[in-house]
Amino acid sequence: MRVLTMREETLFCIASSPTEMTGLDEELDRLMPQLEAAKDAAGLGQVGPVVIRCFPTGEPDTYVMEVGVPVRAGTPAAGAAQVKTLPSFRCAALLHWGSLEHIGQAYETLFEAVKAASLEPGGEGREWYYHFEGDASPNNIIGLQLEVH
Repeated sequence: MRVLTMREETLFCIASSPTEMTGLDEELDRLMPQLEAAKDAAGLGQVGPVVIRCFPTGEPDTYVMEVGVPVRAGTPAAGAAQVKTLPSFRCAALLHWGSLEHIGQAYETLFEAVKAASLEPGGEGREWYYHFEGDASPNNIIGLQLEVH
């Protein structure tokens, strides 16, 4: 685990409506095709890694998910996507190499490391899909980030 302060980032993204934690995987499956269509409408082609950002709404166990790609400031919105600037944030981070089958274990490791470092978890989480070949691929490289105070 590393503690980092991530810089401000401009994101071309699609946002979900408030969703319970248990429904986020289904919501991701719904948002990804919308993101791809919006990228095509904007003529973005193949751009940076996919970023998944989740943050609490204030209601118990309910989150908003944003799925997007980093873009340059000034990139216009297109289709269902908006362009927004994510604030910098302090996070505990690690890299997960492998299939999504084991991502839960990576999160457990990250949560344990946060606790061991006496850090207070915040509400936001981000996943950066630096290299993704598919759910079962052992070659995926995913950055996991949890907001900490």
